[in-house]
Amino acid sequence: MSSSKTRRVTLSGLLIAAGVLAVFATLTGFAARFWWPFELASHFRVQYTLALGFGTLALLAWRRYRWAVVFAVFTLLNAATLAPRLLTEVKAGVNTDHPAFRALLANVHSNNRDHDRIRRMLVEVNPDFIVLLEVTPWLIAQLTDLANRYPYRIAEPREDNFGMAVYSRLPLLNAVVIQIGPAGLPLIRADLESGGHRFTLFGAHPPPPIGANMAQDRNDQLTDLARLVQEARQPTLLLGDLNLSPWSPYFTQLLADAGLEDSAAGRGIQASWPALWLPLRIPIDHALYSAGIQIRHRELGPAIGSDHYPVIVDFQVSGP
Repeated sequence: MSSSKTRRVTLSGLLIAAGVLAVFATLTGFAARFWWPFELASHFRVQYTLALGFGTLALLAWRRYRWAVVFAVFTLLNAATLAPRLLTEVKAGVNTDHPAFRALLANVHSNNRDHDRIRRMLVEVNPDFIVLLEVTPWLIAQLTDLANRYPYRIAEPREDNFGMAVYSRLPLLNAVVIQIGPAGLPLIRADLESGGHRFTLFGAHPPPPIGANMAQDRNDQLTDLARLVQEARQPTLLLGDLNLSPWSPYFTQLLADAGLEDSAAGRGIQASWPALWLPLRIPIDHALYSAGIQIRHRELGPAIGSDHYPVIVDFQVSGP
């Protein structure tokens, strides 16, 4: 006579199973350079930290000590990747001898028809420079009244998701639209000058890595972008939806190759996308800067009907 044993599904067992998935995703993210889907796992370090941290506490309460130790180790491993955004020292001194500016980056979403909301946000935030992404010819036509506040503009509107525009209160010097990367997507570069200080502003929007070819196109565009930043040879501010998080190795490589720093370092996670899915939100909209730029403040702007939140940066130009 045979007998069978029935295994009960328990809450602790479900929690362990979920935690094992988070551990696997954690390790997969560190292998981002080996295969493009692995990089997608690198972007959710905040979620892994919170999930595994909660799991650790729950398993300790249930006296599942071995699993609690495993989860605690991977909680700390993920938390260590967040440290630059949470623990980096921020120097907040203001030098009144140098001009101060406010820049705004907003991926407005190509299907967003709430132009009044976008306009109200721009009036409320009152930036000196604006980089708009996913700009369509329709939106450009709706925002013609911005010319009163921002008399200088360069735009490359498109019907797809890669149109862009830069609006400025200061004259845009040597402003150009550059087609970069194998996909030939637009990049805007412009020089600006105030108070005897000159700097370069870039607006960028590489493609999302949703397939092997598009992931490679994005990486190639990041390589071209780093080269162009180096060629600027003056203080530089790069604003863009770069379609990667700070925990991707390609982000680290961009900073190293271009000689840039992350304006969010020491200022929190500031996750900007997807706007309507808080549990999955990650920071993919970036403001990067070179020597000669001092970041005074950085924050996310209000909702504008897009799947991205705007990024607002206050900065000073200290050189050359």
